[in-house]
Amino acid sequence: MDLYWSAIWQVVNSCLPVFILIFLGWFCVHKGIFSKDSKKLLSGLVSNFVFPALLFVHTSHAKPSEIFNGNWMIAFFCTMFCIWIVCFFVNKYILHSPLKESTMQSMLCCFPNMGGMGVPFLTLLLGASSTISVAVANFVVALTLIPVTIFLLEFCDAKLSGKSVSGMMVLNAVKHSVMKPMFLAVILGLIVSITTKSDGTTWVPDFVLNTAGIMSGACNFISLIAVGVGVYGVKITFDKALVINIILKSFFTPIVALIVVHLFGISGMEAEELVFLLAMPTASTAVILAYNWNVQQKEASSIFLASTALSVIILPSLLLIMKFTIPGII
Repeated sequence: MDLYWSAIWQVVNSCLPVFILIFLGWFCVHKGIFSKDSKKLLSGLVSNFVFPALLFVHTSHAKPSEIFNGNWMIAFFCTMFCIWIVCFFVNKYILHSPLKESTMQSMLCCFPNMGGMGVPFLTLLLGASSTISVAVANFVVALTLIPVTIFLLEFCDAKLSGKSVSGMMVLNAVKHSVMKPMFLAVILGLIVSITTKSDGTTWVPDFVLNTAGIMSGACNFISLIAVGVGVYGVKITFDKALVINIILKSFFTPIVALIVVHLFGISGMEAEELVFLLAMPTASTAVILAYNWNVQQKEASSIFLASTALSVIILPSLLLIMKFTIPGII
């Protein structure tokens, strides 16, 4: 019983600060301290500056062996791929949604909010070293999920407009993904990590590292405030499809992640990082993509809000489950 209450108290201490800061962002808009337009500014700061800076800082200081964790990368990819396939099948063949809508719903269900909630949650719970897993996961998503989604969306638009489908669509989809600051930050950090000498000296000037360090220090606070600002004013439009996709996102996804860590023999902090990252709410980037492609806008906003709200229950519950089912978790 003492072990159980000790675990409960750790969950409260680890998770509550995250949701307090999300509520603070919502409260600031509610009281007029921030305007609704702050959502775009804060999201831009997170995705283009503070999150990439954080990824760069931690990948550049990590050992190459810590970054090239093949078993973890394959497990993350397999989990995400499995979730995408199941969500696509459910939307396309059970809910009978068109290809474009099914593609976007699959993206919304398996693209986790790694920058907005993943980084602050994991760093508070596991420490700064967990950012390496976020960088690796971001790398995998940028090379797989985002290009596949963009290609399928362009494919649907080409079919509707009568245009031919070409190989350039694939190249453009990959280019769109890898030119994102988050991906470039990981690549640059990886280069610095590989080229750093054994005595710790590097070719990168100290003022560059110090600047990135200052930017990265603001990541947790700005990211969580941005999530709170982002959910303000969003209304959930309930229907059968939304309920099913929320179940897939918030309940099916963590179950698959828990199964995969056991199948791949992943334990301890690595298991926590994989499960928590995939169990994070829908990424705001996925919602933006839905609006940019004029597909599933209301559904995207609804699943973003619903999955964020449910994370108050899901994430602490997962921590408790893993403490008693996965070896090496303290």
